[in-house]
Amino acid sequence: MEYVVLYLLVNIAVGVAACFYGKKLFYLMLGALVFLGVLNIGLSSTDGSSVSFVIAVVLGVVAALLSKFVYKAGVFLVGAVSGAALGFVIGILLPQEASAYLGVVIALGALLVGLAALRWCDLFVRLGTAYAGSTFVVSNVLAAVLAFGSLGTLAVPGDAMATFTALSDYIGGEFSAAHGTSILIGTVVLTIVGALVQKRQD
Repeated sequence: MEYVVLYLLVNIAVGVAACFYGKKLFYLMLGALVFLGVLNIGLSSTDGSSVSFVIAVVLGVVAALLSKFVYKAGVFLVGAVSGAALGFVIGILLPQEASAYLGVVIALGALLVGLAALRWCDLFVRLGTAYAGSTFVVSNVLAAVLAFGSLGTLAVPGDAMATFTALSDYIGGEFSAAHGTSILIGTVVLTIVGALVQKRQD
């Protein structure tokens, strides 16, 4: 069960920091968001083996380092992560027969929001970090509040990698699909609050 708590705490803590302090801590938050985004994507799209986990971690670290050294690419990545998250939320709200196009919706959202972020850089740093952070906060907080018992059943004693993979799959899949509207509303509200808080820090 401690792995479940650790997973939730890390995702929520990084999400809160990105949501409310993303512009001030842009490079650090960018790296953390990119790392978590790549790691979560890697975990949810692999078989959960030790090798898959190591590859996902390495890819996350490489992506985080690259985002720090290439500012414009970093801004694009923040926009792309936010766009992918938005595409995912929109995708899970689509009718069941359209679920085969979820990957296309996510990719299109990532591309369009990433390009818009390059055009309106400062605004998108605030909105992008606030939005990306809020997606981590809202989904994980709701999962902790509404489905903590279910999360506990996903814990694999003595195996953090398997637990993290199972949690990522469940929260990003079945749980998000079942609570898509609540997650969308919470994410939009928290994004606005986070962006306003960041604006006041300028």
